[in-house]
Amino acid sequence: MAFMTTSRLLLLSAILLPTLVLAQAPDEIGKLREQIAAQQKQLDEQRKALETAQQALDRQQKLLDQLASAPAATAQPAPGVATPAPAGTAQVDNKGRAFSPLAFHIGGADFAPGGFVDFATVWRSTNVGSGIATSFGAIPFRNTGAGRLTEIRSSAQNSRISLKVTESPTKNVLLTGYVEADFWGTQPTGGYVTSNSNTLRMRQYWVNVQKGRWEVLGGQGWTLLTPNRVGASSVPADLFIGLEQDSNYLVGLPWARQGQLRLVFHPDKKWSIAASIENPEQFVTTAATVPAFAASQVSNGSATSTPNVAPDFIAKAAYDTKVGGKAFHVEAAGLWRHFRTSPAAGVHYNAQGFGGSFNSSLEIFKNFRIVETAFVSSGGGRYILGLAPDLTVGPDGSISPVHALSGIAGFEYAPDPKSQIYAYYGGDYFRRNYTLVSPGNYLGFGFPGSSNAANRQIQEATFGYIRTFWKNPNYGALQLVTQYSYLTRAPWWEAAGSPSTAHAHMVFTSVRFTLP
Repeated sequence: MAFMTTSRLLLLSAILLPTLVLAQAPDEIGKLREQIAAQQKQLDEQRKALETAQQALDRQQKLLDQLASAPAATAQPAPGVATPAPAGTAQVDNKGRAFSPLAFHIGGADFAPGGFVDFATVWRSTNVGSGIATSFGAIPFRNTGAGRLTEIRSSAQNSRISLKVTESPTKNVLLTGYVEADFWGTQPTGGYVTSNSNTLRMRQYWVNVQKGRWEVLGGQGWTLLTPNRVGASSVPADLFIGLEQDSNYLVGLPWARQGQLRLVFHPDKKWSIAASIENPEQFVTTAATVPAFAASQVSNGSATSTPNVAPDFIAKAAYDTKVGGKAFHVEAAGLWRHFRTSPAAGVHYNAQGFGGSFNSSLEIFKNFRIVETAFVSSGGGRYILGLAPDLTVGPDGSISPVHALSGIAGFEYAPDPKSQIYAYYGGDYFRRNYTLVSPGNYLGFGFPGSSNAANRQIQEATFGYIRTFWKNPNYGALQLVTQYSYLTRAPWWEAAGSPSTAHAHMVFTSVRFTLP
């Protein structure tokens, strides 16, 4: 009986088990499908994440490749950290400011020291006695002791130090401060005997504020009358003062460094229109003779304080463009001056001085430039290196401006990055201006029997070669500068039997290390 019961149970289980399994199968299969779908979704998400990560890695690798092959200026380093740069390229920080062994930053201001160490030597066929800077109007005649003796001089006086500070207090305002000095100050007595004690001298010291198209400069800088290579600024790199070694630059070059207030307007990227109010000085040189009362009312170069009725006014328009892909600069400038004397109480004489210049620089082919300057004036002799008087004074105190003109023509050529060749020809002409007071007695400039320092004309031909031995924007450059000049001058009057002209050959060499 028990056997029968067990058999029936087994038979019943065999019959019901498939039914129970089939009854539960749909639920289990559904769960399995859900699990498989969930796993598939996770796999898809992981695959997408891997693809995104791979794309990011590819972009990072591409950026690293670009940074490795690009100049350092394109890198974006961390604040205050310099980015390593290939040799010969400048380093910059995250604001694009230059890093160098000398440059530094305080707050928002950038400080860039500069200048150069210059050891120069000059040989002259006559003894001018002016050191490295040539006194063009004082070349001695052969019938004098100085004209029969040669001169050689070595000096580091022309070495220069500078500091440029820039800051942008607001988005549209740029402030620039600049100070520059050399060692051409007053030479102490016996300065060349033992210690060669060359004294410091201020060359430039100004602040420039630029906002939009306007600039205002105040302080001491190069006169607006100095020819520019570009624009109308007082920055040395923007000026044409030649590539020569001579510290008095070139015969025919109008220039001065003096106190001024300058306003510049840029209508567009090509035009610069400027005007300046500059420090005056009614100047007569030692070669002009004036009435006794006027000796304290005009300057012959020895006075430290001369009365002036008004500042000098100068205006300039400059245009910069490219012609056939070559740089072209042209400019025109005008000068106005006011002179006054007073021979007696309640008596005054006035006169106006005028001048104009036209200067240009044209790149004929790559790195070959033709340069030209021309200056004509009535009363502007002071701007031609003080080689001629601005005016003469009559016995009654009346004023007569002296006519003068000067000019330069030449070229500059850099056949390769380490070489520069230059050549210039310059000349000055000064018209005589005098009054006959009584037989044999004259006042003025260039009269019969006047000093042979009253020059009628001065001419100079010069050429030279500059070799750069080594240069790195971070550390500076080492150069050899050479120059040869032939100088001649002719006075308005020479004594019987005296030479009509004075001549000098000059050779300059300089080893110069320029700071970055």
